Amino acid sequence: MASIEVGIRIDPATGVAFFGLEAVNERLAAGLRIRELRPGNLIMSKVGEEGDNVQVSLAGCQVVVVFEGD
Repeated sequence: MASIEVGIRIDPATGVAFFGLEAVNERLAAGLRIRELRPGNLIMSKVGEEGDNVQVSLAGCQVVVVFEGD
């Protein structure tokens, strides 16, 4: 079983970017079926640091697409 991470990245300088969609669409076009969507993670970006405190902001998120019979 193959899995592909799919998500979105948000960067104030470059904008919004999606990842993994082309790979998923290629497998769907080839007739593969999605078995499940697994929870993924948040993508965080470090924006600053003061002593022991690290400041981060949300920079995107992702899920995992699992295919049948791959």
